Amino acid sequence: MQKKHIITLSGKPGSGKSSTADRVAEILGYSRHSSGDMVRRVLQRNGMTLEQYNNKAEDDHDLDDQIDEELRALRDQDDIVVDSRLGFYWLPESFKVYLDLDIEVATARIYKDISSNPGRGSTEGTDTSLSGVAREVAGRMIAEQQRFRKLYGVDPYDKSHFDLIIDTSRHNPHSVAVAVFDSYKQWLKNDDWEQQHSAIPLGFSFKNQY
Repeated sequence: MQKKHIITLSGKPGSGKSSTADRVAEILGYSRHSSGDMVRRVLQRNGMTLEQYNNKAEDDHDLDDQIDEELRALRDQDDIVVDSRLGFYWLPESFKVYLDLDIEVATARIYKDISSNPGRGSTEGTDTSLSGVAREVAGRMIAEQQRFRKLYGVDPYDKSHFDLIIDTSRHNPHSVAVAVFDSYKQWLKNDDWEQQHSAIPLGFSFKNQY
């Protein structure tokens, strides 16, 4: 069976979806799409923070609908990498990758990113302390689970939806991209695919390089 040349990347906040999508797209020569970029453009146009967006989205689904329509349109394309929480849902023919990690590591990564990227902090919320980021990460995951279950009947953090699960806690960005690339090439040739897991890659440093 001919499979679509589409990779969707989902996972927890801070798991490295954006950097992984960049590297995988570069390795394969694919074009890259990100619902995160779509959301940030919506936030900037409306002068909203991510926290305000999530609060508004609980009752008003217009912004979600705009992003979902763009994601659905990608089903007609080929040779693409899509960084999106619900990419696996809207693009079911894709090779579906879930990036996992401990919530403490996720919080540390996001805090580091906000500290070094003030522009991101302006859309992430008002409290950029470590404890504030921890509360927002936990709150965001709960809000997304509730919203997506209500809208689509799907839990974006349910790992059973995915073809490959990678714990990025001890991976570095390059080794994650290589793991995706290797498994994707196998998936393209294998009609009887079983979910795979990747944790600590042999030959790579334990150092967190995200």
